[in-house]
Amino acid sequence: MDYSKLYTKNLPADVSSPAGLRAQVKYIFSVTNACPEVIDVELYADAARDALRREGKSLAGYPPPLGHEGMRQLIVDNLSEKRGADVDLDSVFLSEGAGGAIRSIVGAFIDPGDIVLQEEFSYLGTLRMLLEKRAEVIHIPTDDDGMDTDALEKTVKALAAQGKRPKMIYTISVYQNPMGVTLSAERRGHMVRISQEYDIPIVENESYADFRIDGDPLPPAMLGMDESSSVIYVSSYTKLLGCGIRLGYGVAPQEVVEKLEPRRPSNLASMTFYEYLSRHKEEHIEKVRTTLEAKRDALLESLEKHFPASCSWTKPAGGMMVWVKLPEGADTWKALDAAVEANVKYNPGGVFRAGRDCNNYLRLTYSHNTPDEIREGIATLSEVFQQQGFFEA
Repeated sequence: MDYSKLYTKNLPADVSSPAGLRAQVKYIFSVTNACPEVIDVELYADAARDALRREGKSLAGYPPPLGHEGMRQLIVDNLSEKRGADVDLDSVFLSEGAGGAIRSIVGAFIDPGDIVLQEEFSYLGTLRMLLEKRAEVIHIPTDDDGMDTDALEKTVKALAAQGKRPKMIYTISVYQNPMGVTLSAERRGHMVRISQEYDIPIVENESYADFRIDGDPLPPAMLGMDESSSVIYVSSYTKLLGCGIRLGYGVAPQEVVEKLEPRRPSNLASMTFYEYLSRHKEEHIEKVRTTLEAKRDALLESLEKHFPASCSWTKPAGGMMVWVKLPEGADTWKALDAAVEANVKYNPGGVFRAGRDCNNYLRLTYSHNTPDEIREGIATLSEVFQQQGFFEA
């Protein structure tokens, strides 16, 4: 059977990605996995058992359209308590991770040629979704306070002068992936005003809001600043509880929720982790915090020890990644194969750019390996980069 002529003409556009990212290696600095050390199998099992005893009969039917009601109410309460946003229960929908919610939003809004505004570097998964839909992604300058909203407004005005209006502003506003920065309170207010004045919705992804390690408290979510339904909000429990769980959610105006393709997670997962989070959320978050602190510090110490002064990197107060800049001319995309040969994997800077450029940058994640493995892996990566001629002799 020759299938080549049978495929739909609506297949996603091809998006280039380094083959090395699919390799199996020991030192994984390329994936924001949940911390394996904090998964308490016995507590998870207890939660599943009790949830099944109480709600197991409901598994005979399909999950509710918006997902498990108890889980959604827990989300409503958490948004009010922790993120300064009061939302209606029926505006919250569960999804297969944050990615499931984002894919539904992209599917409902984005046509080929539509313009989406993102940070200077943006999460590779969402960027891939947009490029596969043939969207035009415009990167906005970004610094330690997040997306430069003055530059954002200048871009919006320049597009308006050409008769163009972006479909959305997409931002990871807390411990941004990959750059690790958090959008300041002042810029959050400015972004909301831009959204309202120019009628461009904001998609606010706060999947890392539970991952504060130290430093200043987080500013409130833009979702809570908005009074005109201009913010669509996305977050996830995937990286907190385990990437195999795929439990995320979105918050959107009712008219938007009705247009989204349902991407409901397993109701068994939802009821289990509603049970678990109702009992253990704060202690779990604290375990994650202390675990990530040790791993982050091991990574920063290793970079300081093994990388020369010609390189620079962020010192994140939360999240799971460090953003590294190498000297001009370094090509981390091409060097990835050599790193994989040495049992190390990272993300080249170009996978976070629509144009696949800026490959003298790379992202290093620190959630997967132990602190000792992180030290070993960074020492190995330094040797690879020296052999590639990235570091001065």
